[in-house]
Amino acid sequence: MSITISGLMAFAAAHSLLGYGLALLLAAGEAFPVLGATVPGTAVIIGLGALVPGGALAMWPLVGATAVGAVLGDGLSYLFGRRHKQRAMALWPLRARPGLLASGEAFFVRHGSKAVLISRFLPAVRAVMPLVAGISGMSAARFYTVDLAAGLVFAVSHVLFGMAIGASLTILHAIAARLAVLVVLVAVLAGLAVWLTPRAVRGAVLLVARLRGPVRHWADTGTGWHHRLARSLLDPEQTEAPGLAVLGLALIGGVWLFLGVLQDVIAGDPLVRADRAVLHLLQALRAPVADQLMVAVTELGDASVVIPVTLVVLAWLVWQRAWRAVLYGAVSVAGASGFALLLKLTLRHSRPGALYEGWNAYSFPSGHAAASTALYGFLVVLICREVGARARVAVSLAAVSLVGAIAFSRLYLGAHWLSDVLAGLAFGTAWVALLGIVYLQHTKRGVRAGGLAVGSLVALLAAGGWHIAMAHAADMRRYALRQPVEHMAFTAWSSGGWATLPVQRVDLLGDYEEPFTIQWAGPLAGLETQLLAQGWRLPVPWGLHASFEWLLPNAAPTALPVLPHLDNGRAEALVMIRAGGAVAPDQRLVLRLWPSGVVLSGGAAEQPLWIGTVVIERIEHLKPLATMVDERRGVDTALARLKAALPAARLASRALPAAGQGWNGTVIIGQSPAALPRQDK
Repeated sequence: MSITISGLMAFAAAHSLLGYGLALLLAAGEAFPVLGATVPGTAVIIGLGALVPGGALAMWPLVGATAVGAVLGDGLSYLFGRRHKQRAMALWPLRARPGLLASGEAFFVRHGSKAVLISRFLPAVRAVMPLVAGISGMSAARFYTVDLAAGLVFAVSHVLFGMAIGASLTILHAIAARLAVLVVLVAVLAGLAVWLTPRAVRGAVLLVARLRGPVRHWADTGTGWHHRLARSLLDPEQTEAPGLAVLGLALIGGVWLFLGVLQDVIAGDPLVRADRAVLHLLQALRAPVADQLMVAVTELGDASVVIPVTLVVLAWLVWQRAWRAVLYGAVSVAGASGFALLLKLTLRHSRPGALYEGWNAYSFPSGHAAASTALYGFLVVLICREVGARARVAVSLAAVSLVGAIAFSRLYLGAHWLSDVLAGLAFGTAWVALLGIVYLQHTKRGVRAGGLAVGSLVALLAAGGWHIAMAHAADMRRYALRQPVEHMAFTAWSSGGWATLPVQRVDLLGDYEEPFTIQWAGPLAGLETQLLAQGWRLPVPWGLHASFEWLLPNAAPTALPVLPHLDNGRAEALVMIRAGGAVAPDQRLVLRLWPSGVVLSGGAAEQPLWIGTVVIERIEHLKPLATMVDERRGVDTALARLKAALPAARLASRALPAAGQGWNGTVIIGQSPAALPRQDK
């Protein structure tokens, strides 16, 4: 099957128009009764999506062809069932699988018209559900309305997923790939929010129901204030009891997360290193189109939008004479904003870049995240109290999506560290949960939730649209991408400044990895030329064909692409391998270099400085399944072989904080020919 799919991908890459036709036919073929289950449509469509970032296919024509194919295939199957009704069971190929139709009918009875939408994403029932809908007498208008939506969602989701694979295989080298990865990253985060929010709410309610008895018993046996609070929260006479208990869990979780982040920031734990890694990663993903969108999103969290929306909410509550809600709403936003400001002035934690002046130059915690969470969180408390279960999920999801988008925009634009945003979200959640608990316990007055929701949305759109129109150009200049660069004289670097550079690579989670054993001054083309002359080579580039090598149980070391590593969120600038010769047949040397963020001066022009690692990778064949690599820690052996290929470079020694990694502290110090003044031997 993998060979068939690989051939289809190669065919589509060479004939783009036929590739769109292939997507249409396979999407349609998956709906053919019974036989559709054997059509590899999903895998091929995802593979076709992987060709989009490289330019072989275009996204929207591929989405359109896939959606049309899905709707046509489902429609033909539906018409077949509608025309033949129960006689369809006696026709081939259904008579060969009598149980399949029965299971499809049971699925349809259980889910109704939603089954048409759900089945589009379930291979087990996709090949029979349109037929069942026709047999059951579902109206054509109803079927095609649902099926059109299902076909479009199916096409977009599968093509975007394929684009994510294609973009990752090109390792972020072009803007189109960066944009695709960013789109997929945002889509994944949004998908997690959509998937997790209703489940988190339902899970919290179920947990509260499960713990209600034991906790109620504990509360009844004590006289302290915490016992009285627990009895109040779990009072069966209160209709808000489940909501109060969920807010209690949110309060506990928010306080725990905030205090944990605060401790890490003060102590300088790995979260602080992860801050820089996430910052560098997102800055590497930035693209002009995404910048426009993210600046607009972050402007929705500015005071120029938050304050008008808050005033509209308070005005509505005043009109409803909900005075306690007015008080708690004002305290929610003002308290979150005031606490964020107070903590900023206390800790004086600097931002990633010089974007603001005065007290705004401090970043911990994020005021955008804290104030937005407090405002929209309290709206959720007010609205969810008066609406049904489905509306609660929708309102909660809308609030989570908006606040999450604002928080992510702060990270993307380099306005805050990850710890700033997490602390702002955590405190805002805890604060609004505390106020919500007190509010729900002391008031029974409604606020006409429908009107409040509409008024809040109108205020957000109006204030947000006005603010974006007025401030967008200036904010685009404010948040323009700026890569911080440190300047160092070449003589200072050569005579000992090299020892001030990082000792070990830092991964995306802030953990220390393999040591940096080479520093190189000047263009990397000079290093590449020297190593090519000594038997080193560039690795196989990532692509569909190269990716399939990992599925072969006997892949050669030179046939496998090199797995990407990040340093502080930065992608490698140069990767080379050495296999064969003195290297064992099941091993290869892997050299990776990253930008150091330092520029050397002292020659005719400034030159970049690169830092890198060299390791031994052992190829492990998991016959008959696949091939894997084991990155061994024999750093000294790999370094000695690299030095042999660079005779003009010198060796230096440094302290050893990276103990236990098979490294003696030796570092290769080299430079491209004629790039800068020669270093002393």
